[in-house]
Amino acid sequence: MRTLILSIMLLASPSSHANPAPTLQSLLDKHAQAMGPVSKVQSRRLRMRLIGLAPFALPLVVEASRPALMRKDVTIQGSVQVTAYDGKQSWMTDPFVPGGMKPAPLPALEAKALADEADFDGILVGSTAKGVKLAYAGPATVDGKPAHALGVTRADGSAATIWLDAGSFLEVKRTQPGLVMGAMKSIDIFSSDYRLVDGVRIAHRMEIGLTGAKDRMSIVVDAAELNVRIDPARFARPQVK
Repeated sequence: MRTLILSIMLLASPSSHANPAPTLQSLLDKHAQAMGPVSKVQSRRLRMRLIGLAPFALPLVVEASRPALMRKDVTIQGSVQVTAYDGKQSWMTDPFVPGGMKPAPLPALEAKALADEADFDGILVGSTAKGVKLAYAGPATVDGKPAHALGVTRADGSAATIWLDAGSFLEVKRTQPGLVMGAMKSIDIFSSDYRLVDGVRIAHRMEIGLTGAKDRMSIVVDAAELNVRIDPARFARPQVK
């Protein structure tokens, strides 16, 4: 009888029914499966709107190609501000500063931020080769929904946290250092409204703000094109005679 009672107690114990903690690799595998065949994507062009940065929405076009090329064109009252990374250096033109139409190198902090962002596949893919360390940081909640937190440490020592939704395994939140008014601060990036584009899931809405702040800037994707032809010269810094 005593043995039977102990057996019943063990069966009824909450710990015996607890789901085992997922491994980091299992989460990465499920995330990759949820995102779709991103390895087949060689280039992309996103047409977006920035909301909250100005009294009116700002059109933004972001073009990217493998392995790490990126260009952003922001239209402000008919003038276009360009920031780009050609795989080695970052540069910009800015019609709103004296002499700004002459292509110039980005300041160091901005250049690094753009180079990090230009990583075509993102930080969760091929992390070891990039010198990035990932770790499972445990279960969490994002906007009241269960999620899994991943700790990220870049090769330069900077840290970030990425949250994957526990049901879809898509990224729903990221906290990382970001350049705000010329200084590095902790920012939150919320991703949502994922849609299939040629079999790949792309977030069509992102909200960005200082960590913990209620005020956020929104980025809304109006159109997404994958494997679109982009002239490599688009990313290169123009030579001015």
